[in-house]
Amino acid sequence: MKIRSLRTLAYLILAYATLSPSMFVNQAMAQSSNLFVEAWNNLGATFFIVFLLLIIAGITLIIFNSIAVRRKAFIKDDVINPIMDAVKGLDIEGAKSLCDQYKLPVTAILKGGLERIQDDELDIEAIEKGLDENAALHMSKPFTWINMLNTVGSIAPMIGLLGTVVGMIGAFAVLTSAGMGGEASKQMAGNIGSALWTTAAGLVVAIPCLVSYFLFKTKFGNIAAEVNQVTGEMVFTLVRAARGGFDSEAGAEEAYDESAYEEEAE
Repeated sequence: MKIRSLRTLAYLILAYATLSPSMFVNQAMAQSSNLFVEAWNNLGATFFIVFLLLIIAGITLIIFNSIAVRRKAFIKDDVINPIMDAVKGLDIEGAKSLCDQYKLPVTAILKGGLERIQDDELDIEAIEKGLDENAALHMSKPFTWINMLNTVGSIAPMIGLLGTVVGMIGAFAVLTSAGMGGEASKQMAGNIGSALWTTAAGLVVAIPCLVSYFLFKTKFGNIAAEVNQVTGEMVFTLVRAARGGFDSEAGAEEAYDESAYEEEAE
């Protein structure tokens, strides 16, 4: 229940971060009939197209990561349990075939460790190295798309700052060449307005992207920790099975049942 509440709160924060910059811009342009036209006129074609592409990229990445960064996309209990049962029985080939059957990052990582078992020789260091290498390979790919949100969120304010600098340069150029008053003042005000528009556009893009980045990064970190826990459990199960730990437990249970039966017979 707590996890669901935290998830709901995170989505509300994300929605607020996404909508609030737009609301601020809408309030600033309340007297305008068309925000799209105003943005085109004030940003100019170049900056307008750049920010539009960044907005599309940000929305696409948020939707993609919402689908991709899920526990079920990495770990499934009904997949892990049969693999662990095969490892308990030291059925390495059976465990590897199950990993091939279920295409998940965690199964690919487990298979990478199982493939280090050669000629029934149990080299724990080699198995752990195989798990680490495959974990780095298969867990880095999903995080690349999460990191792209950080890239978009970092680039957008920089482009906004560039537009601000360009607008201020234009304003001072008008002031230098034509001075104050009349048409020159209107041109200078227009350049300053364009500079502020680029700053606002950069923040509109950056805020939801960065908020989404930190949310997805935290979620991915929790999933990665659980994957690491599964790999550690497999190594522990493999070592214990190789030492006969599970067989001794079964034997102990059988001995207990037999003694109990003898007592009842007496």
